Amino acid sequence: MLTILFLSATYGGRVHDKRIADVTPYPLPAGSRLLQDLGFLAFTLPQVEILMPTKKPCGQELTWEQHVANQALHCRRLRIEHVNSSVKRCRIVKDRIRLWKQAQTQH
Repeated sequence: MLTILFLSATYGGRVHDKRIADVTPYPLPAGSRLLQDLGFLAFTLPQVEILMPTKKPCGQELTWEQHVANQALHCRRLRIEHVNSSVKRCRIVKDRIRLWKQAQTQH
């Protein structure tokens, strides 16, 4: 079971994830490891190790070691993407909670 530990502010419309990541302060402690995809090539955090798949060189193939490392990262990311899709499917972030009672004003 995976647990979501951090959720940034939500943005309406079309905003790229990289732009959101650039303006969001992440509460990762020093020595953490951050798994990210190739859409965040220039994104870094101080004292945090970035784990990212190796991009295939133009006109060349990846080495066997790079391919195996990419597969290992893919398996980890797949679990994370399933959690993300559950959040979207259940509309946890999108919809407003309506369980709250309206505060009654006294006259």
